[in-house]
Amino acid sequence: MSKRVARTAVLLTVAAAAFAAAAAASPPPTRITSLGVGPVPDYGMVNVNGTLYLVYQTTASGSSAPNGLAMTAISPAGHVSASVPVLSGWTPGRPGLVFGSGFLEVVFGAMSPGPTPTSGVWAMNSSDLGHSWTPPANVAGGGPLEGLVHGADVTAQITGGNGVLTLPQAGGLVVQQGFGAGSPAQLVTDGSDDFVADVNSAVDGAGTVVAGWQSLAGQGGDWLRAVAPALGSPQLVPGQHRNQLVVAGSDSGAGVYAAYTPDNTVVRLLRYGGGSVAVGKASGIGTDALGVATGLARRIWVMWGDGHGVAVTRSNKAVTRFEPIQRLAYQSTTLYRLGGDGRNGPLDLLVDEIPNTPGQIPGTFFARVLPELSATVSVTAVKNTKGQVVLHKATVHVTDAGDPVGGATVKIGGQQKKTSGSGTAKLTLPASLKGKVAVTVSAPGYATLTTIVHV
Repeated sequence: MSKRVARTAVLLTVAAAAFAAAAAASPPPTRITSLGVGPVPDYGMVNVNGTLYLVYQTTASGSSAPNGLAMTAISPAGHVSASVPVLSGWTPGRPGLVFGSGFLEVVFGAMSPGPTPTSGVWAMNSSDLGHSWTPPANVAGGGPLEGLVHGADVTAQITGGNGVLTLPQAGGLVVQQGFGAGSPAQLVTDGSDDFVADVNSAVDGAGTVVAGWQSLAGQGGDWLRAVAPALGSPQLVPGQHRNQLVVAGSDSGAGVYAAYTPDNTVVRLLRYGGGSVAVGKASGIGTDALGVATGLARRIWVMWGDGHGVAVTRSNKAVTRFEPIQRLAYQSTTLYRLGGDGRNGPLDLLVDEIPNTPGQIPGTFFARVLPELSATVSVTAVKNTKGQVVLHKATVHVTDAGDPVGGATVKIGGQQKKTSGSGTAKLTLPASLKGKVAVTVSAPGYATLTTIVHV
């Protein structure tokens, strides 16, 4: 005669990510550059097939003035290459960087050296991913709006095969559509939003280029405006005014985003032309700097921080929810800017700061941050008719900001199993299991999650 078996005592534990409650063991930062650090982006950046290329100003030995450009690449595995020269003997502004038609193209404002200097926007191309470059060619469109482009800090994007340049000058923001003589240029600011500083731009998967900038007009404020392929309406960013406005576009489909804070504590994410969503707050970490970065599969990374640390989180695919907030133990005397790129899955975080370390000088520092998992664990004790536990049934549901994660490995009580496409794994555990039991969840490209359930 078979014994009847009853299932009793369901226990539910919600597991937040391992480092959500305390400061994470921060990955060691790698210095990229020491020149031009501040709220304005001091590098041009583009992701090409998973490799992140950065071009930035360099100085001659013993000088603090720009005397050229150099490039560093960050591999898909997060390895930082040695700096290689791009240009020397010039005094370029901060550069933009794009990739199109098989070419890297760096764009910068400068006066050409020599006996007859020429003011312009200059471009150099590389068909071998930065190993060699063409000589600088003047790609300014010309006209009265571009008389001072040699002093501009350039941002550059590609949409529809055409270049789009932002050229802050004479207090206004000029946008040039295309490279070369005759390319149309348009002033996109007026007395309500000009006296621009810290100009950024981003392009989304639908091809819309949005510029973001700090305005010192009137009471000041941060602004967003679509500048290509058509000019959109200017949009004042709500919340507190910051001296940097970092923007990022969705990697597929429409959407360009910026972060803001209404109270120096809570962070929200604003979509240009749309609404906003709450991101969260990190106790003890303020919002001196706010940043966003393009993530994988329409996700957006949001970063903020002050001298006490940096908080980081990533959205779901719908950009409506966020992972547990990671607290990175970076301490700085001054935190200027947060940026980066997350199209490889992890965030390639770029921090402009003066490190709070004796003898350190300002710089742009790189670190790789893995996204976080969450898991819900339920354990059911299965008993026989005598009330004896004969086994335990465990169900683990793994998510990333609410999106199910298939293929994650769940380990509990000496057993392991991978989650299904719905993010669920079901395990049978021995009857001897009792007390505090560790649950470990891992998946490629994610930080490993470890939590405790009581059985």
